[in-house]
Amino acid sequence: MNASAPGKLFLVGEYAVLEGGPALLVPVKQRAEVTIEASNESQVISHTTIVEKRSPEEALRHYPLLRATMGELGCLKQLENAQLTLDTRAFFKDGVKLGLGSSAALTVALVKLFQPDNTVNEQLLKAVSCHLAFQNGIGSGADIALAAMDETIVFQRGKSPAPALLPRDLHMLAIWSGEPASTTGYVAAVNLWRRNNPGAYHSHISDLHNTAAECIDALGEDDTQRVLASIEQYDRHLQRLSSMSEVHFYNQAHLDMRKKVELDHCAYKPSGAGGGDYGIAYSTDKEELLTLADKLDREHIDTFVL
Repeated sequence: MNASAPGKLFLVGEYAVLEGGPALLVPVKQRAEVTIEASNESQVISHTTIVEKRSPEEALRHYPLLRATMGELGCLKQLENAQLTLDTRAFFKDGVKLGLGSSAALTVALVKLFQPDNTVNEQLLKAVSCHLAFQNGIGSGADIALAAMDETIVFQRGKSPAPALLPRDLHMLAIWSGEPASTTGYVAAVNLWRRNNPGAYHSHISDLHNTAAECIDALGEDDTQRVLASIEQYDRHLQRLSSMSEVHFYNQAHLDMRKKVELDHCAYKPSGAGGGDYGIAYSTDKEELLTLADKLDREHIDTFVL
């Protein structure tokens, strides 16, 4: 038996989603893949930057996500006389984790593997509980929702995630910044600033919330220019939050990439908590975006079309 689930990128909704705001996320080509098969030797094989083989007991001690997920699923006995393979190689490059939501993708893939007959909504709810157990209750659940639904979604806490259609003439290119980032580290730093500046924090979050809602409203009307304008406005609000909080989402890697992208008449916004990982270039001109991709490829900068 096998199962898989995709990673994700945020288009809008970063930080606001943690306060109940809406977010728009897209799946990426990178997927977590899991398989289980009968075996005389019970073992768990993990493919990341290296291949590791462990007994189920060792694996459960060594991999907190596996321990939390299998415990929540109540299927530890299924590891007996079986070989479980966890493959997240697609989420790493040159030994560096790419920041595409690999833990959420792996959690959902495991839920699908061990509960294949459940509905997508049932798998989603179970994956949320598994991932929260792994993260000690921290996180919005947006990456889990995206991985479970396996399509572009609108996510908002307290509401069922909904599929979303992007305008056909909105073209996007994911660009690796060259530097990994710690989402939890950036969120913690913003929360520290929030405790001393609650009024300013909520003002910034309100701006982000309203702009994300505007972007999603524009999607419903298939208004490409409004969608693009909203993404660019969201980017400006994030820059202001970064400046006011002195938490530098826009590190030099993203600032340099913005200059490269704008030279080719495309818009640019970091995706996620910032500070590294991926940014996304946007254009209504597909040829301009492909020209940009070719140029970045010649500079050995990793990209992929969304």
